[in-house]
Amino acid sequence: MKNLFDENVKKEILQRVEKLTPETKAVWGKMNVNQAIHHMALAFKIPTGELDPTPVNPPKMPKWLMKFFLLSVKPPKNGAETFKEMNMVANNIQPNNFEEEKKYFKAMIEKFNSSEKLIPENKLAGKFSRADWGKLNYNHTDHHLRQFGV
Repeated sequence: MKNLFDENVKKEILQRVEKLTPETKAVWGKMNVNQAIHHMALAFKIPTGELDPTPVNPPKMPKWLMKFFLLSVKPPKNGAETFKEMNMVANNIQPNNFEEEKKYFKAMIEKFNSSEKLIPENKLAGKFSRADWGKLNYNHTDHHLRQFGV
């Protein structure tokens, strides 16, 4: 699994984000492009400790197994549950300024990459190293960029 702390991987993600436009449509799922960008940006607030998310229907599996899935397996296209605070559709969060959302998302990636301290535990998957957070955030971001065909 790629890691967002690798400078080349971060550049790849930022280049893919640049391919999004306000008119980009989802290949699957319910979010529009603005919601997806906002959702992805919020995910970077978890490892920095700025967002303490509430799990919804957490899977009934040991944390070590959940960690394996989060870091090693591409998420399914449909049906993956998100944290309550990050559910753009259920919370009717409708960001309306595409350029501002994109700017915010890029700033969150940069903040994440320059953060010296990240929280030591993932609520669903147990102990997490810096490298684990880099892999998870790559996997999550890649999932949603693929959702929008980039």
